[in-house]
Amino acid sequence: MQPLQYTLAVTLPEDETLDSFYSAGQGEVVNCVKHYLQQPAMAAPIYLFGAAGSGKSHLLYAACVQAQEQGLTSQLLALQDSDQLSPRILDNLEQLDLVCLDNIQAIAGDLSWQIAVFDLYNRMLEQGKALIIVGDEAPSALGIQLADLLSRLQACSSFQLRLLTDDDKQKLLQQKARLRGMDLPDEVARFLLNRQQRDIRALVAILDKLDKASIVHQRKLTIPFIKEILRF
Repeated sequence: MQPLQYTLAVTLPEDETLDSFYSAGQGEVVNCVKHYLQQPAMAAPIYLFGAAGSGKSHLLYAACVQAQEQGLTSQLLALQDSDQLSPRILDNLEQLDLVCLDNIQAIAGDLSWQIAVFDLYNRMLEQGKALIIVGDEAPSALGIQLADLLSRLQACSSFQLRLLTDDDKQKLLQQKARLRGMDLPDEVARFLLNRQQRDIRALVAILDKLDKASIVHQRKLTIPFIKEILRF
């Protein structure tokens, strides 16, 4: 199955929901996750991949939030810590409604973990439960040694998440500002992007700081005000 490629941004932890994701005009991956959680027995597990900062891990978190809102049980496991854990931690997870595995590439050199994930995959499928897996590359590029696990990953509904462009980041900041009841003009948003690092978390953290300052000082978001607050 060929991966679908979409651009997604992430939100800060207090607002990590599927509905609040900025999707740069492509909401198919979010809709796919929503529909999958409603009827996991009717679809293949989901595999997400992309570069750091593309929104993979936060989309996993949002899926768990969505599951909780539906009254479902869930577990998110970060496999980058697999060298400190036993593969037995995956035992009986098929009793949960949703299991999310982050950073699948971390087990590429560990056959015991690959076998454990393969067995979990099969148990989740047999029980009609939801499984979402995240990696930094397409399945064929992960370096997975266990052929059976590789074939399972390749059978997933696969989505490649893309990094945001600067234009996307500007629109995201303006959307976040509107949700806070603020107006962020185009020139002010571009000023922030040109003066600050373009990491989404950092940009939204700055927006939070400006939101609080605008309330305290009863000022609109203008370039002079931002210079004053952020001391440019």
